Amino acid sequence: MKFIKTTLIISTLVFSASGLAMDKTAAGAVAGAAIGAATGKDVKSTVGGAVVGAGTGAMFKNGDKGKAARKGGAVGAAVGAGAAAITGNSVLKGAAVGAGSGALIGEATH
Repeated sequence: MKFIKTTLIISTLVFSASGLAMDKTAAGAVAGAAIGAATGKDVKSTVGGAVVGAGTGAMFKNGDKGKAARKGGAVGAAVGAGAAAITGNSVLKGAAVGAGSGALIGEATH
């Protein structure tokens, strides 16, 4: 199982490097989903990885879309961390998913 996870992570890195021609948001989503699937236990981990990866990719964009994604990510991280703390879940995980979601919303609304 460890070999399979390592192979998935390495192939994800190769794919994301070749995805430079792809949109950074899409490349981040693919890489995040693969890493979430490799390291997680269920589909929820894959989806969470895709959201975080897509948000991270959106934040690395240049120009106005990247700036809007970074602002949305900052707000989303604060909201996600607060919601996780109130519900008794992991604050770091809440901040990560909130930042990814906020970045995607910031990019989409720009």
